[in-house]
Amino acid sequence: MKITDYKGQEINDLLDSGRLSILETIGAGDLKREMDRVGWLCCTYIRMICRRKEDRDLRRHASRLIRLAAPAELRAPLPQSDETVVVGFNHPSLGEVVRLLYIGFDSFPDRDFLFPVNLPWYESMVPVIPQLSRLGIRITPMLTPATEEKLKRKFGEDQEKLDELEFLRMVFDRRYIRELKSIAQDKGAVFVAPSATRQKEIIGDYVHPSMTVVAHLVQKGGRRATFIPVAVVSPVLGNRELNLFRRYRIVPCEPFSSEEVTELTSGRDREFDFTFLRRIEKIYLENDSPVI
Repeated sequence: MKITDYKGQEINDLLDSGRLSILETIGAGDLKREMDRVGWLCCTYIRMICRRKEDRDLRRHASRLIRLAAPAELRAPLPQSDETVVVGFNHPSLGEVVRLLYIGFDSFPDRDFLFPVNLPWYESMVPVIPQLSRLGIRITPMLTPATEEKLKRKFGEDQEKLDELEFLRMVFDRRYIRELKSIAQDKGAVFVAPSATRQKEIIGDYVHPSMTVVAHLVQKGGRRATFIPVAVVSPVLGNRELNLFRRYRIVPCEPFSSEEVTELTSGRDREFDFTFLRRIEKIYLENDSPVI
């Protein structure tokens, strides 16, 4: 069967159960295999954490274990809020994701978390979705711009394959919207990279309206949310992957109140996105001495 022969919910169910690899089905299994090593490491660690049978203090236990392999210097506590929290960060590697995970556990111990995850990494994490659920972590698959560009180069002028990509983007976007609304309803925490892909630059050639989209969805119907920009300084000898046992510097910036977000998203297109990224860039430049 072609991907377009499935219904959207059917794709999500089959993907999450491990009965369907989207990348293999569309002829891009090589992108999945690129994440095999990282996926295996993450799955192994999560299974080790979740050997503990009781859920009580599981997050505290996870935080202690993850920080041993993924150290970070947190320059200041993440701001607290009784509202939904959205943490947006610059995204030079995969390493800051796992570090923000345990920082989130320490900062928001009683909230569910939502992470949008690039499809190749998501497929590698499918085996531990039940364990992630125990930890209060929801992940949702995304076609990031970088992955989509790789697939378009691979498929060339094959219109059938390009139609499959468009269909998948629609399915994943709808799922992300549902998850965002759900997490906002529960006053959880959303972790999102405004760049939507790994890149060294904080403000790249194209600024995606990621934060504006999230703001409209989580604040829909009068809901309130606090948006926290976070500057990530990666190790000087680091790469684009997890950088285990190398120290990161994580620096929270001044948060945006719900009123500020509403004002910034009601005017010029992507004004909030530029303002959010400039706040990260300012703090990044003040803290960008090499991390060894």
